[in-house]
Amino acid sequence: MAKLTRIAILVPLVLALVSFVLTSLTLFAGRKQGFMEDYDVVRLNTSMLGHNLIDKVASKDSTDSSGGALSGIKNFLNSAKDEVKDKVNDITNEIAGKLTSKLGVSQWYSLHVMNSCEGNWTPDPTAPDPSLEVTKCSGTSLQNRLNLTELLDSELKVGSLKLSLGDLNWQDSIQDKLDIINDALYAIFIVYVLAMGLSGLSFLLHIAGFLLPDRTIIVLVNFAVASLAALACVIGSILVSVLGSKGVDKLNEKGQNVGLSATRGKKFFILSWIATVFMMFISVFWLVHLVFQRRQKRTATK
Repeated sequence: MAKLTRIAILVPLVLALVSFVLTSLTLFAGRKQGFMEDYDVVRLNTSMLGHNLIDKVASKDSTDSSGGALSGIKNFLNSAKDEVKDKVNDITNEIAGKLTSKLGVSQWYSLHVMNSCEGNWTPDPTAPDPSLEVTKCSGTSLQNRLNLTELLDSELKVGSLKLSLGDLNWQDSIQDKLDIINDALYAIFIVYVLAMGLSGLSFLLHIAGFLLPDRTIIVLVNFAVASLAALACVIGSILVSVLGSKGVDKLNEKGQNVGLSATRGKKFFILSWIATVFMMFISVFWLVHLVFQRRQKRTATK
C-alpha cells in the first residue's frame, strides 16, 4: 500500500516543481532585456501617439497655436505625401505609426511584475503579427514602476519635433490610471513572491511525503503548505484578471484621444492560472490523502 501511495505522490511532486518554475517565471519575466518580453502584465501601445495633431493639421481652420508643433507635423506629412491617400484625413496607420520616431518616443511600453521595458514593433506597428524589439528596460523601484507622463515628456523634448505633452493634449488622468496599475503590480509582486516560496517549499515537502507517506504530520504539513500556495496563486491570478479587465479598460478610455492604448498580457494570464490550477490540485490531493489515511486508521482500530 505504501508503494502505491509513493507512486501517487510523484504526480503532485512534479506539479509542485512545475508550479514553482511557473511562479518564478511570472516574477522574472522581462527582468532582463529581451527575456520573456511577451509575458508582460500590461502593454501600452504608443505607436499612434500624436494622431490628434494630425487631426489638427487636417482641419482647414487650424492654426499653429503650439509654437511650431503643427508646422513640424505638416513638414512630416509633406515628406510622406506619397503614402497619403486623397487628403490628410485619410492618412494610413502606417504613417501615423512612423510619427512616433519623429516624436522621439518608443512605440510600446511594457509593465512586468518587477520592472518596465520599452521598444518598437518590428517590422512596423501595422504588420499582422509584429515582433517586439526591446530598446531598454528600467531599473526603477517596485513602488515607482512607470511614470509615463514624465518619461514621454522628456523623450518628446529631445525628439526631432521638440514637442511636449501639452502639444498632445495629454491628460493627468492618464497617469492617475497608470498609477493604479503600478500599485496593483506591487501587490501582485508580493503575492507571487509568496506563491513562489510556498510552491518551492511544497516541492521539498513532497520529497518527505514520498519517503514517509504514512506519517500523518507530514501529510498535514503538505496539505497546509499546498493550500497556502494555492491561495497565493488564486489571489495573484485574480489580481491579474481584475487588472486586465478593469485597469486596462480605464486606461484605454482616458488614452484614446491621444493615441494611447493598452492590452493585458495573455501569456502571463495563462501562465498564472496554470500554476494556480496545479497548486489547487495538489491541495485537494493531500486533503483526500489525509481523509483516506484517517479512515484506514479507524478501520484498523475497530
